[in-house]
Amino acid sequence: MHDCDVLVIGAGPVGAAFALALARAPAAAPLRILLVEAQPAAVLAEIPVQEPRALALSPRSRKLLERVGVWTPELAARACPYQTMEVWDRSTAGHISFDSAEIHQPQLGHILGQQALVAALTAALRAQPNIALRCPAKVTAIERSAGGGCGVRLGEELVRTALLIAADGPDSPVREHFGIATGRWDPEQQALIAVLRTDRSHGHCARQWFASTGPLAFLPLAGDHHHVAIVWSQDRAAAERLQMLDEQALAAELEIASEGALGAVTLASEPRWLPLRQHHADTYVLPGVALLGDAAHVVHPLAGQGVNLGLADAEVLAAELAAALEGGLSVADPAALARYQRRRRPENLAMLAAMRGFKTLFGDTHLPVALLRAAGMTAFERLAPLKHLVMAAAAGERWTP
Repeated sequence: MHDCDVLVIGAGPVGAAFALALARAPAAAPLRILLVEAQPAAVLAEIPVQEPRALALSPRSRKLLERVGVWTPELAARACPYQTMEVWDRSTAGHISFDSAEIHQPQLGHILGQQALVAALTAALRAQPNIALRCPAKVTAIERSAGGGCGVRLGEELVRTALLIAADGPDSPVREHFGIATGRWDPEQQALIAVLRTDRSHGHCARQWFASTGPLAFLPLAGDHHHVAIVWSQDRAAAERLQMLDEQALAAELEIASEGALGAVTLASEPRWLPLRQHHADTYVLPGVALLGDAAHVVHPLAGQGVNLGLADAEVLAAELAAALEGGLSVADPAALARYQRRRRPENLAMLAAMRGFKTLFGDTHLPVALLRAAGMTAFERLAPLKHLVMAAAAGERWTP
């Protein structure tokens, strides 16, 4: 006898979006879905509009949030749409520009604070009748149930479930408990995240500069158009040097690294440094268990695709489970779990490989490589059909001229 049908560990963007997508499927109406989250719930009204931890949401991700009832006017007002993107190679004259008008779309994506998204998802979870949210609650043990499924201990309480979903982050205790191995790559970098105030308006443009020590991204934020969230990935030696600087000196370094594109900049939040890593689980599924998002894969932030890959996982797994239920099968149907893995694993693996390749390509300072890189960027900039195809793919759209 199970206490719930689906138990999701982790109510971050990916775990929460999965639970909502599944719960709102007509065939899943009778399900009992439980979400367990260790962190206290956030309240949207208490979160600042300009958050350092910003997410670049693709149109596909936004459409998923709309379908599960999260993309409310209140949340949308905190999201900054960006219509253009500019990419520079600081070692050469290489430059690529992207414009949503070229693919007949209103924007390339939205920049939104992570805490704001989590707070909006939490509110939607609490309003969904077939979802129960335990927050904050800590998982103390996981065990296999004799009749199938898993038992999860929340303190002294044992909760039995037919299907256990791990959306519990890059250090996933669920993944470790079941001994699922991961292929790992250490990019030997740290990332600075912060909010900057800029002299010039960001103009709804996302900007990125590639340098030999790592990329710098300026992500436009909602509000007065003079604030950007930054992700500055730096090799460890460069990061250690930057960490020794005071805020004024660090801002000066950021102005140089951004080539003065938005004029003088000042720090509008406390700078935070985070270690970077990549990993990919050898399998996403076991009998009665599935991994989602960072529990299954972590990608370098230089393309801003981590949350989009995770939300795509959530969308596909929910769709496969709903299809199994429509066919009269169990929510833990092994074939449905296998189809989820077949659909998501190749795309995630390709993105991880691409990010590793980008890091290697832009980190090479040898002149022949730099010249070839610049020539490639120039050729890409001039090949409109290829640019349009790339933009449409990133947006989750099919490009038709």
